Amino acid sequence: MAVFSLVFFKVLSSLLSVLIGFLSGRFSNVEKDSIASLLFYFVAPIVFFAIPTSAELTFNSLGISALTFTLCTILSLFSYWLYGKVWQDSHRNILALSAGTGNSGYVVLPIAAALFDDHTLSIYALGLIGISICEASVGCYFCARSVGTFKQSVLRVARLPILNAFFLGCAMSLLGFHLPDFLDDFISNMKGAFSILGMVTIGLALSSIREFDFDIKFTAAAFASKFLFYPALFNIFILLDRFYFKWLDVNYYNALQLLCVAPMATNTIVLASLYKIYPEKVATAVLLSLLFVLLYMPIMATIFLEGI
Repeated sequence: MAVFSLVFFKVLSSLLSVLIGFLSGRFSNVEKDSIASLLFYFVAPIVFFAIPTSAELTFNSLGISALTFTLCTILSLFSYWLYGKVWQDSHRNILALSAGTGNSGYVVLPIAAALFDDHTLSIYALGLIGISICEASVGCYFCARSVGTFKQSVLRVARLPILNAFFLGCAMSLLGFHLPDFLDDFISNMKGAFSILGMVTIGLALSSIREFDFDIKFTAAAFASKFLFYPALFNIFILLDRFYFKWLDVNYYNALQLLCVAPMATNTIVLASLYKIYPEKVATAVLLSLLFVLLYMPIMATIFLEGI
């Protein structure tokens, strides 16, 4: 019950930032595209450069990042193929992005920090990096592909600030470079801005909707990918490892379990806005997923987390 309550109230508090974004967009004419660009092209790259340069990375420790990247890529490719049977336009592109990522940073990272010790939290962070790489590469490719050729899409992905910042941070960490201590406050502020701006972006996107375009087929597809296929694939791997491969331990399993129950990613709204791919439909689905995880995430955490 303690785990249920903690997770429930952490998710509930995140909705307050969504409310702030909605009110500021509706009554103060704050533009969501400007906030989305600030978040995606400036704040997020600083955060994802700081994560590897603040840790003692080794090539072995990056294995969990490679694992989550692989699992999320499989989910994106599967969803792109599956929903291509239903839609032949950019619906399938944004659903492929949504299927391979989640709000594991904005909403779930504070929960992980409250539940886990430092070791398990570092595992969670590395897993989150793998998901973020998938979002910034495979996911962004699908979005860019909806408005350009294969060559143009690859070039757009290669120029993404988030992806380049993360790889630069990893390279510098592996070479022994770490950020100086006097930047700790700055990085902490950027992480806070990253989380809050992400949640505010949901509210800003919703504030622009004068008539809610609730597409039940689109929302059902997004929910199936996030709350059915996503945890199913992660748990299949956990079962295989527990009884066959035996590569990981319970700390890794707990980190993976929390990663796979996150709501839909806020960056889905950011990219939908930047590429003009049904941002109102996406924002509505993301909001509904946040409301859904108020109960879904505490229940799943209570059932599947071990030794908490």
